[in-house]
Amino acid sequence: MIRPFVAAFILFAVLGIESAQAQGAATFKRFVVYKQIVADVDFFASNRPLITPYEKPVAETIARLKTLFGENIPRGAIFICSTLEQKDSIYEPMVLKMGYGWTLTAITPEVRMQETMERIKSQMGGEVPAEIMARIKNRSPEMAADAEKQLVSTTTRQVAYAVIQTLENKELKFRSSRVDDMGKSPLPDWLDIGIASYATGSQTDLVYLQQHMDQTFPIEDVIAMSRPFVASSGQTGGGDSGARGGGPPGGGQGMPGGMPGGMPPGGFSGRGMGSGGGSGGSSGPRGPRVIPKDEQDRMVFDGQATSFFMYLMERVGIEKVKQLISHAQEGKESRDFISQTDVLGPNFSKIEEDWTGWVKALKLPAAQQRQGLPGSF
Repeated sequence: MIRPFVAAFILFAVLGIESAQAQGAATFKRFVVYKQIVADVDFFASNRPLITPYEKPVAETIARLKTLFGENIPRGAIFICSTLEQKDSIYEPMVLKMGYGWTLTAITPEVRMQETMERIKSQMGGEVPAEIMARIKNRSPEMAADAEKQLVSTTTRQVAYAVIQTLENKELKFRSSRVDDMGKSPLPDWLDIGIASYATGSQTDLVYLQQHMDQTFPIEDVIAMSRPFVASSGQTGGGDSGARGGGPPGGGQGMPGGMPGGMPPGGFSGRGMGSGGGSGGSSGPRGPRVIPKDEQDRMVFDGQATSFFMYLMERVGIEKVKQLISHAQEGKESRDFISQTDVLGPNFSKIEEDWTGWVKALKLPAAQQRQGLPGSF
């Protein structure tokens, strides 16, 4: 009598699990789930080609993160939305209940364009000016390709932040719209930025830094301070929360000149309607907006964090850097580790001088200097 009862119980449990899995899949019926394309990441999209641009960058990012943190990193889900309806259908708490440590929402350039159009309509009485509509319709294939690169770059960087933030905090109430919030991370802000740049292979932070070396913070301050705060610009659809305005030096958040990804040259009103470059009420073309001081400070900080992490990797090697990360994970100050005689030593004036020369000597690809597009170290 016991054996039939046990068999029935096991069958009931299996059916219950299958039912729960089916229910989870049905919750996101607008998407197809693609697993095992990239280790530790599942993709949700309408079709397989939408995932292709993300495969290599995300795979390389995950691989680099594993070189720093080991193989056991939190598994995540990336939703690639090709319609606004798909984007609106995602309920992040449900995604996390499916066993993921983090989830991100990416959008296609077409969806970004739709969002921008809706924003323009809401600020211009429900109509898009003919001049703006003409620019949108006449967008070149090269511009569309650049917009996609920017969106992929943004998502890939967010993958690094999401992994770092959830690595040690399995109870974190993760929200992709706040992935740029360094306060969620167990590491100091400069390490978050440096690790993310290393993991994604991006040098975009360095473009702005090299042009503004006269505005840098002391390195001794950078490794101890919080990342400069930037108020939200109202940008939607990217998970950036307006944290990096002013174009690519903040990690591929926008097109050159501060325009949202996918916009024609000159933009519509700077980086997103209604952000620092002025109101969205004018339909005429605009030049690059003046970047507010708080955004400039953040872009300089990001460049310093990125470059100093690269500098450490070159000067002391990856094993020492991994020890630094472990040191920081224990809540200890970066300065205490860096000032050790077998790392860089206690003379921060000398460290600053050597780092400054190292940054100025960096040779960045010409394409990055012109457009701020992501590249590799």
